[in-house]
Amino acid sequence: MIEASPGVDESSAVEELLAAHAEMERLTTALADARERRRAAARRLIELGRGFPWIAARLGVTPQAVDGFVKYKDRNQRN
Repeated sequence: MIEASPGVDESSAVEELLAAHAEMERLTTALADARERRRAAARRLIELGRGFPWIAARLGVTPQAVDGFVKYKDRNQRN
């Protein structure tokens, strides 16, 4: 059994654990939504004639990164 440090209140630690877990779930959902919005916006720009290097320059990432997130769903649907 693990000994608690002096002054550690179990109920407040459990409360913090649950709050942090709930926040992680919320952030995970928000991150997935943001990724989908980014993918959709990049696809619209590609349809308008912009390429991966142009999009990458605005995001501060490599063209390969843009290629990766734009084609992510296509790759996952094939697997």
